[in-house]
Amino acid sequence: MRHGAAAPVGPGGTDHARALTAAGEDEATAAGALLRARGLVPDLVVTSDALRALRTTALLVGDDGWPVRVEPDVYEASPQRLGAVLGRLPADVATAVLVCHEPGASGLSVALAGPSADPAAGALRGRLMAGLRTAEAAVLRWDGGWDDLVAATAELVEVLGPDGA
Repeated sequence: MRHGAAAPVGPGGTDHARALTAAGEDEATAAGALLRARGLVPDLVVTSDALRALRTTALLVGDDGWPVRVEPDVYEASPQRLGAVLGRLPADVATAVLVCHEPGASGLSVALAGPSADPAAGALRGRLMAGLRTAEAAVLRWDGGWDDLVAATAELVEVLGPDGA
């Protein structure tokens, strides 16, 4: 999942310290409601330590108390580094949400899903190749453990946006 919409870097500020905009806060809250409505309740939420990702995570989790792990390696991570973070998740985590940044988020999702002969899956993959919009999530499923996660082994189930799409 990509974090919600963030403000630009202010004078003397850093990219790491960018806050969510009001729209980004609404997106993150809506994304959490959508995950709940779809029955996608994570055993763990792994997030970047950037301010916008931390706030997205807080709004996503809401009052549900989903476990959260802050991973500094997620900030500005390549798809390969994001995959390595997922590969280190505990075996008892069946469902995880990774709150991260572009272009790593969509790049990881495209790599994990791999090509497909199914036109619907191909359309979803094409959408991902254009990049995840703010607070949008790629939902992937695969058989195996986190340490088995390699390119082209997952099924791209859907791409969820805070607008319900």
